[in-house]
Amino acid sequence: MIQLLWVQIVIILLYLIYVQFSPYIGNIWWRGDYFSPMGAVKIMIYPLQEIYMWYPELWDMNVFIWILFGSLCYKVWEMYYIS
Repeated sequence: MIQLLWVQIVIILLYLIYVQFSPYIGNIWWRGDYFSPMGAVKIMIYPLQEIYMWYPELWDMNVFIWILFGSLCYKVWEMYYIS
């Protein structure tokens, strides 16, 4: 269980790095010369406010999809390679 939590934390960090350097959105948590952590928080909760963020075209910007697929991949890997 703790391992899955660490995997999810890593997934969230990878998501934040992806969003920061994405050519489509970019500069979410680092704008110009200052650090803006609220930008990261806002984009992470945005799918809870807008239904279109759940459409497959925008799954790469939805942190919950990242966590779902990342956790699923980890569980499959754990089932076949660790056990």
